Amino acid sequence: MSKLIDMHFHLDFYPNHSQIYNNINKLCQHTLCVTNQPEIFESCMDMYPVTKYVQFALGYNPQCVNDVPFSKNTFLRNLKRTKYIGEVGLDFSSKFCSKKEKQMEIFDFICTKCIDKVMSVHCKKAEESLYNILSQHKNKKVALHWYSGDEFWLEKFLKLGTYFSINANMINSYKGSKIIKCIPKENLLIESDGPFTKVDGKKYTFDKLTKVYMLLGELLSINSEEMKLQISQNFTKLVEK
Repeated sequence: MSKLIDMHFHLDFYPNHSQIYNNINKLCQHTLCVTNQPEIFESCMDMYPVTKYVQFALGYNPQCVNDVPFSKNTFLRNLKRTKYIGEVGLDFSSKFCSKKEKQMEIFDFICTKCIDKVMSVHCKKAEESLYNILSQHKNKKVALHWYSGDEFWLEKFLKLGTYFSINANMINSYKGSKIIKCIPKENLLIESDGPFTKVDGKKYTFDKLTKVYMLLGELLSINSEEMKLQISQNFTKLVEK
């Protein structure tokens, strides 16, 4: 049977992160723990051993741009410690759009250094700029996290070979479910984005990943075992690109 895969999870946002780390390993759930700053990645890697089931991604969330400077030195110092990058990307929503140029400078730098890395990428109202940077640097191992753009850019990203990681909030919204149905099943991945999503009306916890798979399967009329196998195959293809 295929193991469950969570493509985007914020371990460090849970107060009981040590307990959660242990339980994820016990459940054998392949979990990519993204980080919002290189310094946080460094702390996580120093605190927790990487295992078969828990990996850490080196990131700089564009939503940090107003408050936390991006340290190129810290990013580069940690680059060899992982094959995963995230959360990174662009956010041009009203709160962050004044720093568009700075965000693009940072994301461009990250993309130039991470051609062969698997990337979990944030994109909010920045589809054109993000597409241009990814296509320019030919980053192939990209999963767009919680995609909320339109079908035009969805098709453009698909032509780049981009994957899309789907969470429960997307599945349970009209716009999100419409987007999901436009994505070929070969380009789908599953994420929790815990703790920023809800399952059954409650904040996501590590033991609810099975339910996210079930919800996606129901939306696409795919049985649970077929869904697990499809996601597992997709993840393997992404990593091995």
